[in-house]
This record gives sequence, structure tokens and C-alpha cells, in this order.
Amino acid sequence: MAVRKPVRKPSPERTVLIIDVGTSSVKAALFDEAGRTLRSADTPIVTAVPHPGWAEQDPAAWWKATVDAVQALAIDIQPIAITLTGSMQNVILLGRDGASVRPALLYSDARVTAAEIAAVKAQLPPDFENRIGNRAEPALCLFRLDWLLNHEIDTMTAVERVLFGAKDAVIHRMTGRAVVDPTCATTTGLLNLAERHWDATILGSIGLSLRILPDILDADALAGPLLPEPAGALGLKPGIPVYVGAGDGGATAWGTSSEQHDRPHAYLGTTGWIAATMPHSVAKPPRDAYTLAAPVGTDVIVISPFLAAGLAIDWFAHVAGRPVAELYAAAEAQDANPPGALFLPYLIGERAPFSDRAVRGAFFGLDRDHAPEALAYAVLEGLAHAIRDNLDALPIKPATIALAGGVAGSLTVAHLIADVTGARVTVPAASRIVTAYGAFRIIAPIIGLAPKGGSAAAKAASATKAGAGAKKAAGKAEKSAAGSDETVVKPRKDRAKRAARRFAAYREAASHARALAAALDPAL
Repeated sequence: MAVRKPVRKPSPERTVLIIDVGTSSVKAALFDEAGRTLRSADTPIVTAVPHPGWAEQDPAAWWKATVDAVQALAIDIQPIAITLTGSMQNVILLGRDGASVRPALLYSDARVTAAEIAAVKAQLPPDFENRIGNRAEPALCLFRLDWLLNHEIDTMTAVERVLFGAKDAVIHRMTGRAVVDPTCATTTGLLNLAERHWDATILGSIGLSLRILPDILDADALAGPLLPEPAGALGLKPGIPVYVGAGDGGATAWGTSSEQHDRPHAYLGTTGWIAATMPHSVAKPPRDAYTLAAPVGTDVIVISPFLAAGLAIDWFAHVAGRPVAELYAAAEAQDANPPGALFLPYLIGERAPFSDRAVRGAFFGLDRDHAPEALAYAVLEGLAHAIRDNLDALPIKPATIALAGGVAGSLTVAHLIADVTGARVTVPAASRIVTAYGAFRIIAPIIGLAPKGGSAAAKAASATKAGAGAKKAAGKAEKSAAGSDETVVKPRKDRAKRAARRFAAYREAASHARALAAALDPAL
């Protein structure tokens, strides 16, 4: 478990506890009333892969990690509110006692076969995609729910509630209430996007009862008071109001101030995405990218997700036998004279801008002189290409992109994204907590707080070690005009032709990789 504290400990009168139930860890952060981070802690989570393509986590482990992370904060001033964020598009089954009846199926779980998906699609209403505002792509929760109905019928008969957000499982443990925010609800394939409620026609087509689904509430709605038993486990007083919060896609939009219509954000955690907020009439769903209901209000967030971001650099660090932070530094040293190797980050398939679970990653242009440092640079450049590829799927061409997530700790990534997209890239010093800060910003007006400014970076008391190292290596990166800890990276004019040429090669290489997927399948 990692615990981070600022050098000087403030003594605020009012604090807010934020819990972020991510894929790789649960993060807990304590904010003061102005939105400054007082302290934070995180506890790792393990993903089980019982069969190839499966991805499961135990909701009981989420709760234990939450307890450990919150206790590590050593909270001495009781928070006035608790809110949450976390991974979306999971399938979590609760029994009558409120406990999970089986491990949760994660968004990255690909157990449902193409034939099974086709069979479900044949049962859905003809206007299914218009109803949900999205394409009928394999990651929608309804396909995994149908798989469970067909393959684990005994388990499903014991189900009292189905949840779809990791943070919603923790909220249920805290309050006893089954809820979901609009952003997370959109990822299920069961929500009528235009009307923002569960679609009875879709539910009827797959034989799913409305009774077992959670209540859809805005992210700033009250889920309920903290119950005595979970309060005792967390070391808090019972009765603290617990708010619904937002799935990570919605919370990150607010944490980067990209609820503004002209400022998309790119997130690079274990997975990644690029997203922009806009009116429903501008988005005109369904699109090839996801269109999600905003966590509050009537806007939508058009989000184009890809499956491997931090996962790719973690994979290469394991293969190379080098720490991730060391590879970031090594890649930075390569930036003055970039190597020719090109990387496709499709290690577990891809979701967007195309959906292909069979495609796999690759290095192109390898040379016998390429050392791990050169390949680390190629991996980071591959993430920048993935962002550009997904940005092109959005109905905007931004001048600025806000960058968030753990991989943003390397400013080499920011430079590469700026070069390949032609946009300025803003990087908060504490990029790992912008999702938590977004959850804070969403509820602040409801609980009578008014954080100053819109940037998470301006509020962060300290950066992670990776972020601190990156600031030293920023080169021509600048501080933002607002004087915050936000760093602004501009496109390098002398790299524009190279970036365009390599991005074109990336797209062509992707098409070849997809064409070769079947021939390279080890199961065939």
C-alpha cells in the first residue's frame, strides 16, 4: 500500500473523503473544503484470469482494499461527505444477503463468443442502437449478463441485484442501497440514452427483470447515510452522507474541467480513452465511439476507449525486467534522437476506434541495435498514436487536450501526444488523482463547498514521484498561465512531419495486424 502526505499538514474544519475503485487499486483521498488534497493512499487489487480471455475481481476484495486505504489515511477530522468513482461496465451479482454470489466480470472480460453475441443481437429490438445511443459492441454488459443466464443459471436464480460500477458495490456495502450513476448506466446496453432510464423493451428481449437493476441517480444525489458496521470498519462515524458519485469516465471529465465543450481529456490509466463533453444534439448518437450520459445535467460525453495504456508499459517493464519509472527516464533520453521502432498496443485486443478482440500487438521496424530503452520509447509513442486514432473519431478538433492518469507522469508521453495530435497538452502535477478530484467537484455545490478554479493540478498538494521526475525533464514544457502546477506542452514544429508519417504507418500497421489476427491465433 502506498501512502502520500504533503509536507505541511493543514487543519481544515471540513473535509471530503473520495474513494476511487479502479482496476489495479483502490485509492482513497481526503480533500479539504477548497479541493486541496490533504493525503491519499492506495491498495492494490488483483485480477483473476481463470480462463484465457476472462477477467474477474472479487467485490469482497474491493471492500477490503477500501478499508485498508481509508484506514491508512489516519483520518482525525471526520469528513462531512463521502463520494466515489471507479471502473465502469462490470457485472456484479449480489445475493439476498447483499454479498456477491460470484466474482465480478470486468469490462475487459471477453468470454462471450462472437456466435453468442450474434444470437443476442438477433433477439434485440431493430432500433436497439438508437435506443442505447451506441453500437452493439461486445463490451456491453448485457452480453455478459446473457452469458450468465445461459451458462450459470443456478447462480442467476440466487441474484437479488445486479450492479455495474465497482464503486457501486462499495456504496452498497456502505449504505445498503443499489444505485448507479447515468454515465456508468450507459455502458450496460440497457439504458435508453435519450430518456435516461432503463429500457423495458431491451430488458424484455433478453429476459432480464427490472426489479434486479439498481436505481439510476445523478452523481450528486445522496445514496444514503454510512451504516454503523461499515463505518466501524473504516474508522469513521456512522451517518456521514454517501453520494452516488460518477463512473471514472464522467469523474475524469469533471476533474480535468473537460465538462467544458471545447476541452477534451485523454486518460491513460491501465486502460485509456479520449473524451469530450457536448450536447446530445451535437453528438448525434449512435457513433463508432461511445456516447455516455454526463454524470449530472443533460449533456453527453463522447468517449473513445482503448484497452491498453498503462497495461502496455507495465507489460514491457515485466518483459524487460526494468522498473516502470526507469523505463520512463530511459524513454525520455531517447527523445532527442527517436528510434525507428513502431509499436501497436493491442495486447488484449481493441475496443476503439475499431472493436476487434482478436487483434494483437506488435513491434515493427525492429533493428538489432534496438535496446530496451528504444522499445520503451516506441511503447509510449504507440499510446500517443492510439490517442490520435481515437481523437479522430470525435466530432471536434481541439486546440487543447487535458491529460490525466498514471502514465501522464511521464512528460515524454505528453510531448508525443502534442506532436501527433497538433494540440497543446495540459498535464496536472497530480494526474493520478484527477478522477477523485472530479468526484469532489461534482458534489461540491451540493454540500456547500466552492473549490477555487477548475484544475485538479492547482489543488494538489503534491505530485507522485513519477510526476515530480517528469517536471524536471519537461524540456520546453511550460507552466500554465494561471500559475498552477499544471504543465502545458506544445506541439514541436520540427517533429510535425515525422509525427504525421509515423501515424500513417501506425494506421497501416494496424490494418495488417487485424488481417493477420486469425492466422496468429494460437488456439487455431
